[in-house]
Amino acid sequence: MNGPVAFAYALGDQTRWRIVMLIMERTLCVCELADALRIPQSTLSSHLATLRGAGMVEVLKTEKWAFYRLAAEVRPIVKAICDHYAGELKKDATLKSDRKLIAERVALRGQTDCKGPRRAIPPKLPASADAPCC
Repeated sequence: MNGPVAFAYALGDQTRWRIVMLIMERTLCVCELADALRIPQSTLSSHLATLRGAGMVEVLKTEKWAFYRLAAEVRPIVKAICDHYAGELKKDATLKSDRKLIAERVALRGQTDCKGPRRAIPPKLPASADAPCC
């Protein structure tokens, strides 16, 4: 029974839910997630470890970059949850802000001109790795 409990625990935190909502839409780098969610990478890493432990995420390594996406086997479950709460999720200001910030951050991919002291800019992903998961 560890699997269902780990899955429920992973989704039982607002920050982890925000991560799941973002990686459900596209494959994202750790630095992109940290910037969009406005949390330190160390905090983000702890949340990603919980999601990995629950089998919810896949990690793609490209050079020194770690990109995360929602695991294929949990996509239907998360999609069902999103469908059930669609009205509430559409109105959520935090999720709207997260999507806006992540779009701005992802637009920087492949550029060598960093816009800040800790803002690493990851390379562009191959189209197959960056496709929406749902």
